[in-house]
Amino acid sequence: MAIELSETQRELAKKLSEHAKDACELIGLGCKKAEPQHFSLIVARYYGRVQGMTAELDRCIEWCISKGKLQFTAQRFGKWCANKVKWDKEEELKAMTKKKDDPLYYGRGERTRTSDPTVPNRVL
Repeated sequence: MAIELSETQRELAKKLSEHAKDACELIGLGCKKAEPQHFSLIVARYYGRVQGMTAELDRCIEWCISKGKLQFTAQRFGKWCANKVKWDKEEELKAMTKKKDDPLYYGRGERTRTSDPTVPNRVL
């Protein structure tokens, strides 16, 4: 079963392929299996879920260099995107927890009632 990509997604896969080859050549990192067809599955899975895929591609290549990897592949970038989605969810959860724990966060709309009419109701 072939993957059906929109024209925009096909262009993105081609752009990622060219960007990966250029970046790897620039820094002297080997680049294998980085043709547009190799990026098509990644684009199909993560298009719209990973913002700034070319910037993430650069970060992935930097990570490869920092870990002493000799080759960059589209498969490695696919794993990077999977982790990026996981990291984003963790950050979102951390931000939500921080808001709930913040005593100055008034977004919940919960109020306490007091029996004294001179004291205004307080938001928790």
